[in-house]
Amino acid sequence: MAQSNLNACFSPKNVALIGASENIGVGRTMMFNLLKSPFGGTLYPINPKRESCLGVKCSKSIKDIPAGTIDLAIIAVAARFVPSTVKDCADMKVKATIIVSAGFAEMGEPGLKLEAEIMSYARPVGMRVIGPNCLGVSYSSSGLNATFAADMISPGKVAFLSQSGALCTSVLDYSKKVGFGFSAFVSVGSMLDVDWCDLIEFFGEDSNTSAICIYMESIGNPKRFIEACQKVTPRKPVVVVKSGRSAAGKKAASSHTGALAGADEICDAAFRRAGILRITQISDLFSLMELLNMQPIPKGPSLSIVTNAGGPGVLTTDELDIQGGILAPIDKAAMERFNAILPPAWSHGNPIDVLGDASPERFSDCVKIAVEDKNVDGILCILTPQDMTDPTATAHALKLLANCGKTFMVSYMGGLVIEEGATILRQAGVPVFTAPDLAARVFTYLSRCQENIKLIKEPIPAVPSLGFDLEKARKEVRGIYAKALETGRTILTEYESKKILAAYHIPGGTTELALTADEAVAHAKKIGFPVVMKVHSETITHKSDVGGVKVNIKDEAGVKAAFEEIKANVAKNASAKDFLGCVVMPMVTLKDSYEVILGSYVDAQFGPVVLFGLGGILVEVLKDKGLGLCPVNKTFALDLLQQTKIYTALKGVRGRAPVNIDELVVIIERFSQLIADHPMIEEADINPFLVSPDGIIALDARILVYDGKKVKEENVPHSCIPTH
Repeated sequence: MAQSNLNACFSPKNVALIGASENIGVGRTMMFNLLKSPFGGTLYPINPKRESCLGVKCSKSIKDIPAGTIDLAIIAVAARFVPSTVKDCADMKVKATIIVSAGFAEMGEPGLKLEAEIMSYARPVGMRVIGPNCLGVSYSSSGLNATFAADMISPGKVAFLSQSGALCTSVLDYSKKVGFGFSAFVSVGSMLDVDWCDLIEFFGEDSNTSAICIYMESIGNPKRFIEACQKVTPRKPVVVVKSGRSAAGKKAASSHTGALAGADEICDAAFRRAGILRITQISDLFSLMELLNMQPIPKGPSLSIVTNAGGPGVLTTDELDIQGGILAPIDKAAMERFNAILPPAWSHGNPIDVLGDASPERFSDCVKIAVEDKNVDGILCILTPQDMTDPTATAHALKLLANCGKTFMVSYMGGLVIEEGATILRQAGVPVFTAPDLAARVFTYLSRCQENIKLIKEPIPAVPSLGFDLEKARKEVRGIYAKALETGRTILTEYESKKILAAYHIPGGTTELALTADEAVAHAKKIGFPVVMKVHSETITHKSDVGGVKVNIKDEAGVKAAFEEIKANVAKNASAKDFLGCVVMPMVTLKDSYEVILGSYVDAQFGPVVLFGLGGILVEVLKDKGLGLCPVNKTFALDLLQQTKIYTALKGVRGRAPVNIDELVVIIERFSQLIADHPMIEEADINPFLVSPDGIIALDARILVYDGKKVKEENVPHSCIPTH
């Protein structure tokens, strides 16, 4: 559906250029590009003031051309004339338009009004709109160059989509220099209509495209975006560079989770759920596109390094390790073959140092051995131009391995001496990097694509099996917070919060409410000493700050004393009316336990986010956490744990037994489902959340809900994760 829907944008039979011109500017450049790169159809230049343009007869208006003739209209007129021009196109049954004109949303309210008017004409007739404020579109298989860039793209395997037209031209110029091409080049502009979802679905189905690379400033509809990517990324890598990484997110919430959940990290979590490979540097994007055009994607993270210099090999190994790649071990058969052809002084390990006097044959023979080693997913050959080295002859030898079946890269380090060899290799389809650490980084990035695919293979069911009656739990939770909202409260008490956790079978231990000291004694006797007592309040959230917590209470007298002391502390440090009694719970001591945090926070764009990490009083200092979008399944719950440093300790360290990771994964899955099921929960913190080999228990919980009088449930951000 997406393919046929956008075909008019990329493979039109007839194109109208509204605003064609012979004067230097956008209209002239686009006219020239459309003529220079024939798209197999007829070009209709339109300009009411000219009889012809670059030798082609002009029409005065789109209405002078028979209705239904034009598939694609390119609009390059002043912003104020664009809505009426779009209306004319709609009347003449034009299938799609590309609006290159600027002066819309970027201009504020007046521009937004123009955009609304444009869509009021385009949407009713199903006319697709790319832009406005964009560079245009190039599509190599049809030959269409509907851009005002300086040149047409060369044919290639990568579709490049960008919100920056200037970046498009820079990437195009770089590709011409190093010799790779594109299946398509799309400058999306303001994405008034055609957005990332449309384009990802289109190029996901496009047989000429094997990978999609994106420069992104804004995501658009997050749910549609994630759903579109989840369909495409198992078949084709989607690589994104997103700007705005350092921009401050919304004002930090009052919970620990809200303070910890940075806006850019939430975006990272969204990309992981979509199966997207995110990179952070434009230079890496250029190199990735070169590699994606020329070589297969690595099936794993193991790299073999063949080098004629030790230093670059070590530096490359460092970068590989930092990025999470693996130095491929050399199997026994390969080691015997290396020993047979290399001088005794070779490194006898990976990196494979073939020494400074390596001949072209020694280089290529070693690469062949590495290719045939079952432990190797990719090979990087590093050449430094030493006096005995022949870079050009070596390039001729190595180019024969361009289609070896594994990811093959070369780093030619130097300047003038290596230029000819680098050109030979690139022409043969071998990417050449000036710095070997960049090659290692790009290789590791691409190897992560396989890991991303593994994460999204397990779909999220609409009604997951969590080991309890989910509908009953949903009803119980709604009743708890609805009762609080009726009294005007948005902050739930610990007692209420624990009841909510219990409904979703998240262990919180026995928690009893005592309105008097005598009730507290009765509960303590039933629970068994020692016990913990905390202030029960509808207003106080951080109990320790007001002296509202007493621990290790060992007898009845201690319970009575603690009740009165907490009451007095609250009156002194807050107010007497804030004290509504105490909650009584067992004093939990778990051997070899860790304090962690499990929390949730609502992001304005992506909806509810779940956070797991190291807890305790230094939670906001150490910031050891993993983030995920709700709901998570077991696969993503485990991924959430693996994003943290504390995970290593949880698996067992220094003689400590491991915690029950499987049980912890299930608890995280249940918690995330609780948050996804109840959009009115704005924030939730379980901190401290005690995990140990002997058990897992929520020692404290705090839940904040939206004010139902001010916010309707349908208007709060819901989960953007597609369910099946």
